[in-house]
Amino acid sequence: MQAFSRAKWPIVVTVAIVAIAAILIQQNRISRSTADALLSRADKLSWDNQWLEANPLYARAEIEFLHQGQPSKALYAHVSQFIVRAESDPIPSLLIELQKDLSLPQAREPETHLRILVIQGMIESNYDAGLARNTWQEVEGIAESRGHYLLMARAIGEQGLAAFLLGDFSTAKKLVTRAWLAAKYLHDDAAHVRYASMYGAGLVELQKYDEAIHVLDEAIDTSARSKTVAYPSIAINFKIDALRGLGRYSEALQLADQAIQRLPSARLDAHLYQIMTSKGEVYGNAGKWNEAIVQYTIALEYARRLKYWRGIVQTGGLLALAYEKQNRIQDALVTIDEAIQANKMIPAELYFSPRNMAIKAELLDKLGKQRESYLLHEKSLGLFDSLLATAPTRNVERELLNQMRDVYSRYFESLCREGNLNEAFTTIERARGRIQAQSISERPSPLPHDPTDDERKVAQMNLSLIENNDPGVAVKLDRALVESNLLAADTTLSGQTFRRPLELSQVQAHLGPKELVLEYVLDDPASSVLVITASGVKKYDLPSGDEIEHLASRYRREIHDRKTDTELARKLFSELIGPIAEYHDKQEIIIVPDGQLHLLPFGSLMENNEYAIQTHSFSVSPSASVLALLRDREEQNQVGSLGYIGVAASSEPQARSSWITRWASFGRSGSLDPLPQSKREVQTIAGYFPGAATVLLGHEATKANFTARPLDQYRVVHLALHGYADIEHPERSALVFAPDAARKSDGIMDLQAIQRLRFRASLVTLSACDTGVGPISEADVDNLANAFIEAGAESVVAALWDLEDQTTALLMTNFYKNLSMHERKGEALRNAQLDILAAGLPPYYWASVEVLGDASESV
Repeated sequence: MQAFSRAKWPIVVTVAIVAIAAILIQQNRISRSTADALLSRADKLSWDNQWLEANPLYARAEIEFLHQGQPSKALYAHVSQFIVRAESDPIPSLLIELQKDLSLPQAREPETHLRILVIQGMIESNYDAGLARNTWQEVEGIAESRGHYLLMARAIGEQGLAAFLLGDFSTAKKLVTRAWLAAKYLHDDAAHVRYASMYGAGLVELQKYDEAIHVLDEAIDTSARSKTVAYPSIAINFKIDALRGLGRYSEALQLADQAIQRLPSARLDAHLYQIMTSKGEVYGNAGKWNEAIVQYTIALEYARRLKYWRGIVQTGGLLALAYEKQNRIQDALVTIDEAIQANKMIPAELYFSPRNMAIKAELLDKLGKQRESYLLHEKSLGLFDSLLATAPTRNVERELLNQMRDVYSRYFESLCREGNLNEAFTTIERARGRIQAQSISERPSPLPHDPTDDERKVAQMNLSLIENNDPGVAVKLDRALVESNLLAADTTLSGQTFRRPLELSQVQAHLGPKELVLEYVLDDPASSVLVITASGVKKYDLPSGDEIEHLASRYRREIHDRKTDTELARKLFSELIGPIAEYHDKQEIIIVPDGQLHLLPFGSLMENNEYAIQTHSFSVSPSASVLALLRDREEQNQVGSLGYIGVAASSEPQARSSWITRWASFGRSGSLDPLPQSKREVQTIAGYFPGAATVLLGHEATKANFTARPLDQYRVVHLALHGYADIEHPERSALVFAPDAARKSDGIMDLQAIQRLRFRASLVTLSACDTGVGPISEADVDNLANAFIEAGAESVVAALWDLEDQTTALLMTNFYKNLSMHERKGEALRNAQLDILAAGLPPYYWASVEVLGDASESV
């Protein structure tokens, strides 16, 4: 037995060794298979945004890969756990750690390198949008090169989200919509939910609340139908905001409480921060300031724990305002100081600082520290000037102006309280003139770009401005902007209003004895109107801006539906004009509107049983400074001998089937019907300019034929065309000329093409629909009429809604008949409107048309 055993030992040992080796190999394979399986399952969960469920799988996979000596895959699993960590760990420290991981040798493996960038981009999106945009651009390129097309689509969408946070809404909409559609058709439910959520968020920002809820519900429903997609927190948060915007406060609070209950973990600090902030805003809008303060305080604590600087800046400002409402001034000062200091940590996102400094300035004013308040207001305006000058796109500029109206309105009110109406006028005109410049400037809009050395220098000066109480810093900042060509010398009308708003006395010198300028400033809890005559200025208090805008929007809808609401017309008159004693001493009223008042036809308001237009004439100016500059320009213009050019492109019935009219009507209700009366309208008007008239009709009314004429030699330009107003993208707003097959021209003349033309006309008439309509900011409106003003016209007659062809033709021919009798433009239009009113027709038929610019002269 022993002999046998000894004899067989080498074979037995050999077999045993082989068996053991096979077992070890198999175990290793199982281990490797287990690690890869864990990673695969975790990736599937994380792709569906179920990071909490994925996190323990990533942790186990990391350990397994380390045991197997696969450091690259271990690193992949390690960084994938950062998303859950970001819910409670300080974000800056996570980003620093990721940068270190990215420099490790094991990060060179392409998939691991890509994974680190993806995680980094996701965390940066909640921290610094500029950093996130750059990271996602890199992810897009790598994903495309490696054939990861779904990831590439998501990277495009994430760039859109970064653009959204940076205020570039045009780019954001394009990229997010592209990613959203790709997700729908590639059945990527998680991406579908995310980008539908963000598209809905954009609609909320544009205050299209009903439309936003429809899109956000699509995201919520998609998530509910999917067994794998995570809870749609973004869609829920913005639906809360949409419900708040519609005044449905109880529904908004109920949805917020449901969202908190459904969060899968109490440690999701970032989600809780957002929900608590949203609840605070709901309570604030409802006037329940105690409850708002509780919610903001909780939200701010979450932001502090995360070192989420953007959250501290934003919610800190909201909490300070809530304290101010309760007259807790010291608490408000402590909170707003924290918000201002936090903004230094994200110098690329200083757009909340001017607002927060304006809040602090008002608090100091209430404490009787007027000198400190004045300096802080000046600092906030200086910083705001810098932000606008360095804004990467025109949409960013417009959005900044919308969001930061408090910077001007608070200072305006402070100066009014001190009785300094001259300085108050100049302050609000800085906003109005600025918006005019940004909305219709001849300068091309810059594309998004990385900051230049000059812009970095200005950014450093912005931080110095926050920290330094020396008023000379603002002067140095302005000089730095000029020296770096960020505020180039601009001699256009817009440039003049942008850089040097006129003094009150300069504007008064341009007013006639019968003229009254009403410059409205809408605000909450109270609004104001500056009443300016040639010899004086006075301020009147008005109801809240929210109330005025609600009534104005409601009345405009009533008119557009061809109804006559005399009670509402009287109420608006009593709120907007009734308190003004000077109104009854003047006949020519010049409105400088604010917000929704841009779209309100003031002549249709009623005093007792009379429409305002029956006793007064009305015209509109983007700002009082612009009005004065237009009158200066009119004196300087030397117009040639040509009197009139009239264009009517859509005068034949067959125009209904034109592909260009179908294109222009895309997204609008109805279609662009032919305007058979426009031919007669243009020809009749030409008769008032014998021997010096040019008429382009039907197929001759092409864009090329029009622009080939010496447009700067015509005194009067009349365009009886279809108009298209694009509220979201004003640069696409257009007039529709006749298609030109020979030149392959579609006949569309958009806003930017109009700005490039050169006019010296006393009058441009846009006998077209919606030419006075555009995206309303807090102090201006970007539209076709403004584009003609910028191109050189002294005044523009434009419409606020769709025009009825037959009545419009009568209105226009009567208007020009009155002009031929040397009536001034404002009075000529008023008399033509009174003719329609005398026929018993409601305001829909006569109130839409208004004069923008200088209406005081004849043509």
